[in-house]
Amino acid sequence: MLVPAPPNQLPSLSFYGDASSKQCAFMVAGGFAVSGNRINEVEDSIAAIRDDAGIRSEFHWSQYRGGNRRSAYESLIQYGFDLIKTRKAALHVIIAKFDGYNHREKAGDDRDTSVNRMYYQLFLHRLAAFYGRARRIHIRLDAGNDCKDICRMRNELCADAYKRHQTKPNCIVSIEPVKSENVGIIQLTDVVLGAIAAKQNAVAHTSPKKDLADFALRVSGRHSWASDTAPSARFLTVWHLKSRSRSP
Repeated sequence: MLVPAPPNQLPSLSFYGDASSKQCAFMVAGGFAVSGNRINEVEDSIAAIRDDAGIRSEFHWSQYRGGNRRSAYESLIQYGFDLIKTRKAALHVIIAKFDGYNHREKAGDDRDTSVNRMYYQLFLHRLAAFYGRARRIHIRLDAGNDCKDICRMRNELCADAYKRHQTKPNCIVSIEPVKSENVGIIQLTDVVLGAIAAKQNAVAHTSPKKDLADFALRVSGRHSWASDTAPSARFLTVWHLKSRSRSP
């Protein structure tokens, strides 16, 4: 039985997550962590990028075709990495090799189940480990079957975080699915993760997506997405999960 939730006076942090390329050799999941007092500012900035470009639909990696939207998508990606560089947000990414991976530990398991497991590892060893002692954490995930299980695992995750990382009790206050069309930060996550997955899977796009993936890597300041960030990294972390172990 968990002890009472942490005091309400603790500052809040929201994590906006998504997953990309679960049908490919490498799956990429992750998202942006944003302090509660900055959420409106970030949402307004993303909306302004969309409005300035005259885009009525949501930003979405799978729908990107270049053309007159190229500048807006590049501005969105640039804005995301500017948030990281100015320490106004953090990006936490987990990459798992899904080729040859056993997605059926038990009846009914599939690739969506595996994505849920990857989310668990990311939330436990990044969100809880980094923020669970001093923040109330809210997790918002792009709705779909690949987050259905994890949205029901808050109690288990909090107990695990308390035991492994000495977090505040119930450090993760909520895990909920949201519709990406209503949340600009989820759209930002979708585009950035799509770009990372494209590079990691060595996708030879004949469409403008190749250029956008190259742009994202360039503005990130990294040479590739194929290696883990240093253990000391906090605002941009990349973790290649190499086994089913619960330890990074």
